[in-house]
Amino acid sequence: MSTAPTSTPPAPERPLPTPTRESQPYWDGLREGRLILQHCAKCEKARHYPRPICPHCFSMESTWREAPLAGRIHSWTVCHHPFNFFFKSMAPYVVALVDMEAGVRVNAPLRGMAEGTLKIGAPVRLAFEPVTKDVTLPYFVAA
Repeated sequence: MSTAPTSTPPAPERPLPTPTRESQPYWDGLREGRLILQHCAKCEKARHYPRPICPHCFSMESTWREAPLAGRIHSWTVCHHPFNFFFKSMAPYVVALVDMEAGVRVNAPLRGMAEGTLKIGAPVRLAFEPVTKDVTLPYFVAA
């Protein structure tokens, strides 16, 4: 009785963002190693994630400004069961919600800090991972 040769299944693809007209400047900034945030042209408040309408005053006008990379941990979670098979080999990994100096909260992976050392309010800074020629993703490291 012969058996069919076994083949290795293809590696799962990494899920990547699809930039929109509203978010393209944000993604361009990350690719350049900068945090570029959308600001309302009327009330001046920073907003993240990028979107067409200000959640504070409902203006549809916005500008873009470079922001500092520093922030402090607001919260975090340790992912033991990834939502996508691509991340299975990385589990467990930490995803942090960070209060940025610019006044917005950013959600991204946190690297290089042991789970037992994490503390709310710990200083972190945003870093950049080039994934493709067009896409760079943010992550956090200890400041």
